[in-house]
Amino acid sequence: MTVSASAAELVIVAKGRMEAAVAVAGKWKANDKCIQSTGAHYLFADKGIGQGDFEIRARLSLEALNGSAAALVVGDNKFGFEGRHRRIYVQGPDFPDGQTIGKPEDFIMPGRPFDLLVSRRNNNLTFYIDSKKVWDTSFDVKEINSVGLRPWRAMMRIYDFSIDGNLIEASLPELTASSLTVSRQAMLSQKQQLQAAAGTDDFEQALLATTPEQLVRLTTAKQAGSLELAPVHLPTDPKGDNNHFGWPVATMLDETIILVHRSMPGHNRKLSGSADENTTYSTILRSNDGGQTWSEPYDVRDCMAVKDRNRGGSVPLSHRYKFDPTNDSPLGYKLHLNAIGTTRDGGVILVSDHGVFRSEDKGKTWRHLRLAFREDRHDGPFVYVGPRIIDDSKHGLLLFAHHTIYHSRRPVDIARELAVYRSRDGGESWQKTSLSLPNWCKPAEPDVISHNGQFTAIVRNQAPANVLTQMRFNFGDTEVSEVANTRMKTRVSVDTSAICFNPVTKRFEVVQSKREDMSIHLFSIAPEDWESAKWRHEGCLFKRSVGFYNTADGFHTGGAVLDEKRGVQHVFFYCGHPGGPAGVFRMTRTLDTPKLAKLLER
Repeated sequence: MTVSASAAELVIVAKGRMEAAVAVAGKWKANDKCIQSTGAHYLFADKGIGQGDFEIRARLSLEALNGSAAALVVGDNKFGFEGRHRRIYVQGPDFPDGQTIGKPEDFIMPGRPFDLLVSRRNNNLTFYIDSKKVWDTSFDVKEINSVGLRPWRAMMRIYDFSIDGNLIEASLPELTASSLTVSRQAMLSQKQQLQAAAGTDDFEQALLATTPEQLVRLTTAKQAGSLELAPVHLPTDPKGDNNHFGWPVATMLDETIILVHRSMPGHNRKLSGSADENTTYSTILRSNDGGQTWSEPYDVRDCMAVKDRNRGGSVPLSHRYKFDPTNDSPLGYKLHLNAIGTTRDGGVILVSDHGVFRSEDKGKTWRHLRLAFREDRHDGPFVYVGPRIIDDSKHGLLLFAHHTIYHSRRPVDIARELAVYRSRDGGESWQKTSLSLPNWCKPAEPDVISHNGQFTAIVRNQAPANVLTQMRFNFGDTEVSEVANTRMKTRVSVDTSAICFNPVTKRFEVVQSKREDMSIHLFSIAPEDWESAKWRHEGCLFKRSVGFYNTADGFHTGGAVLDEKRGVQHVFFYCGHPGGPAGVFRMTRTLDTPKLAKLLER
């Protein structure tokens, strides 16, 4: 089959090396140009497949059959190489569930590698083993959110595994068999319950979804003056379907905290409502009393000229693949996410999906710098920004980001480099620079601080690593030479987390968002131990019910604010349902970390 020119290739496993794979750490072992494993768990591609023709290819072997239930996973469906009935079988809502389709011995010899090809052509899906047709069926599923392999009772060896097709964001089930995939009906039912609670006294707790034990701990910590959790902005009366308030980042100028977050239909598109003219990626709020009270929300688009606000469409260019997929316009701003910072002359700079903005009155009013990063002015890949902008006395405004590669208007890969953009004219224009990284580091959304003349960062190292990576570098370097993975690892969806240098403890500290079990943790390391990358766990700050991207969503703790006058750090995060509603919360914790750690031990 010939895949259309708009398709992209995703290499999941190449010659026994995991590339764009998501799997349980330690389950798959490298062995002579293959990876091998057995047991009730999965290896998934970190992308799904959208509409159109595609090919899935895998070279693998099964050491023995014996009713193994080893299978290829295609969304909610499975192609089983052999079931307990000793037959090849198919299973799932889009296949004739449970049907047997052949004898494995006609296609597979135990221990010998074979080539599996799954191709869709004009909505017809065909399975081949070693070029021999096994089975075909009509298959018009528009989004396949997960593609993977499972060994189950077989010893499976994977040599190569790839996808050619229209790649989309993946929505993966749990990686082990200990948790069954939640049905869409159950996900929507929980969403509806949360929507019904909007505006009631129970809404805050419903979004947080904490246990009674967690509530007791939070109450005790607040009474001790060590940790406080409070709402910032909840979707009690959202505009249209835009009830998912998320991904907050903040900065502080004098006594004023300026916070920005998205107001969208949701995170998981399958569970979300529709985007409309009220969908905004930059809702701004201000606080002059340490986060106790907040201003009315301001949509930064309100300062834009209509032709700029709707350039190419109301949904920003970077996210049309998700919320406006039929819009082919190339017009817009080649930016994604929010970054915010203060300037040495008292201004505030915001870089967002809608462009670059500047405020001279601590976030009350804003001006759109309309040419910055516009598609006809920015020659290069999409810029996915980290949460923080730094105004350096020597180099000027610095924006830290990663470069995302798009094919067919969809994100398909991340460049192995740290992107740093410099502005010497207050944000009107930006100069692109980059620092190369090792191939094992797939960086995303760097949270960067300036310390002792160097830049120090905590960065998402995306799948298959799924770990927070530490970095130190100087502006103008051609590569990041000080880079190492930390102990802050997760099995699923590594998330943007906050780094600071604590002026009280004199240690670097990270507030980690851990979506694997939906928790927030505090880690620290002494500067003299930096090269060891051995961060100390100080305690769990928050935990809610699990089920990321199914029934639970959060946290994005990056872009936190140090308030040295009050001796605290303000950490902002979101929490709720992946299809909305979700709200923005403030977690304020003492900078006396030893005191806080003792409290968290109880």
